[in-house]
Amino acid sequence: MNTMHRLKVVGFLALLLAVTWCGSWRSDSEQALAAEGTEYVGIVLSIDMSSGKFAVKKDGGGSRFTFVANEKTHFEGGAKAVKDLKKGDHVSVLYQMQGSQYVALNVTIRN
Repeated sequence: MNTMHRLKVVGFLALLLAVTWCGSWRSDSEQALAAEGTEYVGIVLSIDMSSGKFAVKKDGGGSRFTFVANEKTHFEGGAKAVKDLKKGDHVSVLYQMQGSQYVALNVTIRN
């Protein structure tokens, strides 16, 4: 193996090691949050009480997600269920992807 080829292999292995190490370099709180879910903050656009779904537009514009609430969803800030949400409420939603759905784990109405 010539010197140039050896340097390329060593460089590739160093890069691979760095990427692997950086990917696992998360604090305990970051790992716990990732395991719990992802936070999405925005304004409630619509509520469908029959299906338990509600749409939220992200603060500052941009994306809009439709979340599904179920019997495990926890509500805070005055709401106890999807029926208590109102169009225009400012909310923080902690959610997880389950299949193709954004399932709300925790919904907090913010003032």
